[in-house]
Amino acid sequence: MLLRLQSAVSLFTCSCLISVASATPSNIGLVMTTGEVQVDGSSVRGNSALFSGSLVQSQDAISNLQFSDGTTAIMRPGATMTVYRERSVLKMGVTMQRGLDKHPVIANGLRISGATPNAIALIGVKDASHLEVAAQEGETDVWTSTGNLVARVEPGKTLTFALLAAGGAPANGVQLHGILQPHDLLKDEQTNVTYQLQGSGLHALVGTSVEVTGTVLGGSPTAGTPPVVAVSNAVVMNNDYAATAEGQQGGASPTVTGHAWNKSSTIFLIVVAIGGILLGLGASGAFSSSPRPVTPATP
Repeated sequence: MLLRLQSAVSLFTCSCLISVASATPSNIGLVMTTGEVQVDGSSVRGNSALFSGSLVQSQDAISNLQFSDGTTAIMRPGATMTVYRERSVLKMGVTMQRGLDKHPVIANGLRISGATPNAIALIGVKDASHLEVAAQEGETDVWTSTGNLVARVEPGKTLTFALLAAGGAPANGVQLHGILQPHDLLKDEQTNVTYQLQGSGLHALVGTSVEVTGTVLGGSPTAGTPPVVAVSNAVVMNNDYAATAEGQQGGASPTVTGHAWNKSSTIFLIVVAIGGILLGLGASGAFSSSPRPVTPATP
């Protein structure tokens, strides 16, 4: 009789635990701060669990986010971000994401992910049309929502992205600058993305610095196949342009590369330029890329 009673109590306890567990959404990590942070509109000091879809607003101090997959994010004061298990959406301000290859960040409709393991990048949103990405460790890729690779940011470099309405611009149109390589390959100097060009008369331009305009037809850079560009115009650039571009890499006024992509049935021009102001403090080490260790919450 006692054994049956113990079994009944055990079954009842297990069923209660299962019911509670199924009624409670799994948390995805933890936020820590020495000041104040708002989570879903509620003010928090110290630590708080994070759930998928939580809106985190860093207030008067840096907020350290530790996700259950081992990746981390450091939000500068004033930053606002919605967090999910496999990604985050930066709405405003600056964050530094460690482990972008596992936990990308969406900002202004662009997807920022790691091209190499354990990639770290600073990401800043000024407004709905301006975004900056500074790669700290490893290479960082910037993609459109339709899966087009816009730029590959190398460690130590910062690119600025401006999203502008591009009336009359062709969908998936690009303007590239670089030295044309054999087999009609061109690595854009600004975005570090290599394209396969298609067009007549290209063989005569191999080895020269060219400006190319065209339309991206397809290709999957992640599979080792460069995106294909149908060339509408190719112009050989003179030595003055090459010298100017080199000077701009050294800190002068940045050159600009334009990409036109479809976004919600509207064509937007993504302007890519070297440098940035929003991320200046972070890039110079204003907050550390080594967040203090915490014990991640169990998902």
